Amino acid sequence: MVRYALISDIHGNYKALEAFLSYIEENPVDGILCLGDYVTDGPYPERTVAYLRKMRERYSCHMLRGNREDYLLDNVGNREGWKPSSANGTLYYTWKRLSAEDMDFLASFPTEREVIIEDCPPLYLCHGTPGRVRGNVHEEEGLKEKVMRELTYPYLLGGHSHCQEIDRLFGKAYINPGSLGFAIDGVGRHAQFAVLEGKRESWEAGFLSIPYDVEGYLRAFSESGVDQVGMTLNKAVKKSLVTGVNYFFKCIMAMEIEAQKAGVKSIPEMPQEAWDKLEERFEL
Repeated sequence: MVRYALISDIHGNYKALEAFLSYIEENPVDGILCLGDYVTDGPYPERTVAYLRKMRERYSCHMLRGNREDYLLDNVGNREGWKPSSANGTLYYTWKRLSAEDMDFLASFPTEREVIIEDCPPLYLCHGTPGRVRGNVHEEEGLKEKVMRELTYPYLLGGHSHCQEIDRLFGKAYINPGSLGFAIDGVGRHAQFAVLEGKRESWEAGFLSIPYDVEGYLRAFSESGVDQVGMTLNKAVKKSLVTGVNYFFKCIMAMEIEAQKAGVKSIPEMPQEAWDKLEERFEL
């Protein structure tokens, strides 16, 4: 039997990544499966990338990139026009702090892949869903059923939704480890991941939720300067970390509605006054 850790959606939370690495130091695994969204939305993204480099040097790692990495890689020369703002300030902060070498490291990963581990059933890894890095099985009705019906592998490993789950459909299994750095569990202050135990006939998933240095991580927001750059969505991230409720997503959805009402094409065009109202609404 082999043991593989399965992680996804770190979102720049290097303190949660530290806790995970300490856990597998004490509870050894044969390798690590990584489903992407390593950076953005937190302070010191270069620290997260440094940990990932060391992790890959020490362990057998099968790594993907997620939509957050694609956002950064698509922003060559800041053609997206990111700036200090409530709409995209956290992205701007990450883009400014990562080096060219960091970006090349993230660009080296595929968005999905097959993984074959000797004497175990084959796995298919994606960030969202196969063919769609942002495919969210919790937000799109019927998407999971469609994906699993068409899947030609016995196991699909996916992230993006930040929700731990295992679902068996059409004789196949979908496994999501939740989010290591941005857990949506209604509790907060925990890092989520899974450990897969594989043998010739099957893989079994055990879900874990471990504490990490949340207070130290929150202090880093003010120390790093990201608070001043990220503004409203930065505050939403911090409230999400301590509550386990996705205030980041709530703000995005609410602002999209406000932008439609105002006849504005995209939320970056909305004035800060509109974001201020969201801060009051969600008590950020």
